[in-house]
Amino acid sequence: MSIAEQLARALCSPFVPSPVREISLSQGYLEAIWPQLQPSVRTSGFLGSALYIADMSLNGVEAVYEPLLSRESLRDHTLSEEELDRLVSVLDVFHRVQPQLLLLFAALGEAWERPQVGGMGRSEVRIDSYRDLMQLRTTVPFVPVYDTSLLEIVRELQLKAPPDLYRAVASFSGYLPVVWGELRHLVTYPEFRRRGRALYYYARASSRFLASPLTADRATLRQYGLAVGDLDALEASIEGVTSSLAMMVMHCSAMRVGLGLTSREVVQRD
Repeated sequence: MSIAEQLARALCSPFVPSPVREISLSQGYLEAIWPQLQPSVRTSGFLGSALYIADMSLNGVEAVYEPLLSRESLRDHTLSEEELDRLVSVLDVFHRVQPQLLLLFAALGEAWERPQVGGMGRSEVRIDSYRDLMQLRTTVPFVPVYDTSLLEIVRELQLKAPPDLYRAVASFSGYLPVVWGELRHLVTYPEFRRRGRALYYYARASSRFLASPLTADRATLRQYGLAVGDLDALEASIEGVTSSLAMMVMHCSAMRVGLGLTSREVVQRD
């Protein structure tokens, strides 16, 4: 099992997220950071912080979004009941995996700027729940990154490549045009964007609660043999990914609200 696959398994992700694949291209980087991060990622506190982010996102979405679509309207015009069930399962994967990825990449971003981050969190090991195990068995389909249905989304969100979330939901025939028809307007709302930025800053601040310290600044990574050019590309990639993940957490919450999925993981409404 590759380090990228080990990382995905630690997050209970049934696929290797594209941001992880991207940083794995810098030879030696995952080898340097994963042994330090693994003890923290596999704690109940790390998962709890991620689920709190999911709840923060849901609160922000419900404050500004009254969906026109519903499970019933999708069933009547677009998706079968079986497809809807599969869509819900796929969104549940992103609902839990994306906030964990956000915490992980936020910690990597903080580590560029400090000699050490983390070490203030509790070390209770996370035990995979039944939900985790079912999540690992979920098949998440993806359309190709060059699929024409994603071009407008990439352009409107000012991204370099389509996010995994949209590549996954685009595989459900007829769903993407309907949900994007609503979300393309929602993402322009100031409160929606503010909450996305709040998730970003919360994740950055939460890096101090990693259970084990992380040392991954530029000087340390040079000692692992990473070239200056790779480090420059990594730094830019990590910052871009962290910002994008914060907004994708919001988008996933909005998609779930449109399907009537509004239960909280940790906290109640604001």
